Amino acid sequence: MVELLGRVEFARPEAGVEMAPLVAHRHRLDPVCGVRAAWVAERRRGEVVGVLTAAPPLRWIGSIKTLSPEHRSYVAHHIVEVEALSVAPELRGRRVGHRLIETAAAHYARLGYRLMLGTTTTQPLAPYYRQAGSTVLEPGEGIAVADPLGMILHRPAEPHVVQMWKALNREVTVVDSRMPDGSPLRLLTEVLVPPADAPKVARQDDGSLTIIGGGVRETLDAQTAGMMERMYRTPVTEEEVRAGTAEALRYGMEPVLAARLRKASGRSLPDLMGPPRGAGAAAGRR
Repeated sequence: MVELLGRVEFARPEAGVEMAPLVAHRHRLDPVCGVRAAWVAERRRGEVVGVLTAAPPLRWIGSIKTLSPEHRSYVAHHIVEVEALSVAPELRGRRVGHRLIETAAAHYARLGYRLMLGTTTTQPLAPYYRQAGSTVLEPGEGIAVADPLGMILHRPAEPHVVQMWKALNREVTVVDSRMPDGSPLRLLTEVLVPPADAPKVARQDDGSLTIIGGGVRETLDAQTAGMMERMYRTPVTEEEVRAGTAEALRYGMEPVLAARLRKASGRSLPDLMGPPRGAGAAAGRR
């Protein structure tokens, strides 16, 4: 196991040695961080000749500071990354690696994951991963995933790094879009989708909206519904989201929605909602 993982080009040379006991002991992540899993291929006598490890890309997800902890967990339950894939040299060319990828993809698809990522620094391996069903990008090319809140989650790459992705759900599609500066953008959509038990929204003839979910039925009048629509259609930049993240979290709001609400209304969160919950009690204790 250690020898196989030692063949993988990790960012840190010692990562393969550190990962081997995690695979052997089936290390699990905290449930909020998603699912880690590993598979091995063995000879009849028990010799390990192939290994694949996968887990949500937590370092990337954690680097997106504009996401709340709850939203990071949501992303970690939709996107997974192949951390390492290694096959014994004498068995290469026999589809051992492809079968490991297929097994991992099927497992995560059953769990509701919709996208599998991967990286390599070895450009000649690109055809191998294409044969395994992955879309392989150019060296240094980033990945962009559409978020239901209207933000684009960018995963950049170093110039020598080749990224790839594999859809785990047939609804995942690629849309040609553009960055704010006009540069072309290939955007992955239908990766992050609302859960099946998300509230349902129905528009009425008078312009009002009825929201049904969790045993609750609530109707917003036409004026409030119009304000909500303007909020969702209001574009915000990462700088605008980042500037108000701390305030949004004090109110228990998703930073992107809070930024849209502030921009669409032209008012601050305290003006719109009063002091955050617990602020009055804290002031009283002082």
